[in-house]
Amino acid sequence: MDTPSDLWTARSGRDRDDGPVPVVIGCDVTTPVGTVLLVHGRNGAPDQPQIAEIAEAYLARGWRVVAPELPNSIALPASGPADRLTMDGLRRAAAEVMVWTRARWPDAPLALAGHSLGGFAIGHLAADLGDPHHVLGASPVLSGARLLAARVAMGPPAVAALEREVPLMRAGMEAEDAAPALARVAAPLGVITGAEDGIVPLADARAYFNAAPNGRFFGALPGQNHCPAGPDVAAMLGVALAALGA
Repeated sequence: MDTPSDLWTARSGRDRDDGPVPVVIGCDVTTPVGTVLLVHGRNGAPDQPQIAEIAEAYLARGWRVVAPELPNSIALPASGPADRLTMDGLRRAAAEVMVWTRARWPDAPLALAGHSLGGFAIGHLAADLGDPHHVLGASPVLSGARLLAARVAMGPPAVAALEREVPLMRAGMEAEDAAPALARVAAPLGVITGAEDGIVPLADARAYFNAAPNGRFFGALPGQNHCPAGPDVAAMLGVALAALGA
């Protein structure tokens, strides 16, 4: 399957209650540098612009990209009810895909990249894995408490929307924190974010970066919000991946 310009869908991980997690896999070279597990956030999908931007940056540098379609996303109608999402559930689903990915390509370096709640997930995954090649967070969520505080800052309607749309996630947010896991990650870590992001404010993105002992790159682009994409983001990703040794 690992032929140039390969793009295909597989089923990963052990069987879940609603079946294995689908993954989209892309590779533009015969012999990849390594594999990156690219994790989307709440209501995300592999083909969304902010995820595709990261995937293209890795593909251009000769990496294989594994992008799961995680459960309970509005953008993935077959993934289950969006109101059943929890931070821990997203992390556990991503962990299943990580185990599957490592087993499928055991000799390839494995990097972790994630957007928003995907950043929260890979913080935990990196600590569990122990030896990722590097870690890249895009608008990464550090903790449920910080995510909730950002909603509070937006005003009561934003909090009410969160409670209505993801009640299970809201109920457990205060207990979720990736900082202790990130503190155990020795691999190079980078963060890119939008300077105008209201969901993960700049201070929170920097706190994610500072939580890890081996931060190598931090970049915030003016005019970009929670889902950074476009030529300037592509250029920043190129610099970030170079700094991370990718």
